[in-house]
Amino acid sequence: MADEGKISTSAVDDQGTTESEGRALLRQLRDEGFEGSDAKLAVALGRPLEEVEGWMGGAEPVDDDVVMKARGIAGERGITIE
Repeated sequence: MADEGKISTSAVDDQGTTESEGRALLRQLRDEGFEGSDAKLAVALGRPLEEVEGWMGGAEPVDDDVVMKARGIAGERGITIE
């Protein structure tokens, strides 16, 4: 896909998480904590469904705020992600 070439490999947070790793983290949280539902994950993160779908498809960049929120939600739900 053409958009995949635009995915940044630079860190999106202070832990050195790359955009690709952040996207994988979000997918794991969605699959394990929200029944694989982009819509349920969007509500939990307080983000529009279209943005979550963009992250999952690689069209939207993953930022540090969403990675931090995802880690926090995972911790609250007892889900180990990384």
